[in-house]
Amino acid sequence: MRGRAEVKGAVTVVNAISIGKGAAIGIDLRMAATVELTDDGVFSFRCRGQEADDSVARTAFKLVAERKALSGKGCRVEVESEIPVAVGLKSSSAAASAVTLALFDAIGEVPRYWELLDLVSEVSIRSGTSITGAADDASACMLGGFVVTDNRRRALLMRSELEERLMAVISVPEGRRTFTSSFRREDLLPIRGLVEVAFELAMRGDYIRAMTLNGLVHSAALGYGTDVTVAALKKGALACSISGTGPAIAALCYEENVDEVREALGSYGETRVVKVNNQPATFGSRRVSL
Repeated sequence: MRGRAEVKGAVTVVNAISIGKGAAIGIDLRMAATVELTDDGVFSFRCRGQEADDSVARTAFKLVAERKALSGKGCRVEVESEIPVAVGLKSSSAAASAVTLALFDAIGEVPRYWELLDLVSEVSIRSGTSITGAADDASACMLGGFVVTDNRRRALLMRSELEERLMAVISVPEGRRTFTSSFRREDLLPIRGLVEVAFELAMRGDYIRAMTLNGLVHSAALGYGTDVTVAALKKGALACSISGTGPAIAALCYEENVDEVREALGSYGETRVVKVNNQPATFGSRRVSL
């Protein structure tokens, strides 16, 4: 039994760590997973395009096997990814989503979205790649568009389309990574009140202001400083934020401002420009739907 799925990456609009609720938007960085279920009980993993360990894929297979009575089965997983790992561009949520969807394709089952989100969130927690379960990141990877979630309840609160003209300019400093296992949640507790304000903006659909407020307060709290964010805004960015706990910074702008925004972010790290993504993930011939 074989299955395949393709998801896209995402960037943060509201970081959920301090308040348990978050928001994110989809971006056009691709990750594809192919799985083959076997009768030998052996698990194997291979990743092309980016370095990655097998913890997320192994956990996804274990959980799906538990819930779908696949005891004794083995699994060969192959992932192909454009998403850098451990920089805040949701590679772990994309991997959890892609492998889980590919497994559903392999067994010929179409899950309801709440079941899928619950399973992917559990994968993220059990694999140690998320503090909150990252329902916001997973939803942005699987549904595209702009999503708002309650990560504590693993619930999607809203989803809307992004303006198609928007571009995302992303900057990642060379050699810097952030791993969940080494992150101190307490570092963000002092800014909870301001994060709540950003979340309220997100719930009203104002992802532009929510993202920038999130970026300013988290960049300050995490020690990145706000100079780069402000510089991008001065050059025409509509919104700018540290993504997750960094180190990647993402700015939203229109195509006519891309060069100037990219220049502003160039002093921080290596830059790339991608489109925003409104398209839901695919598994087999199907698309994820609500």
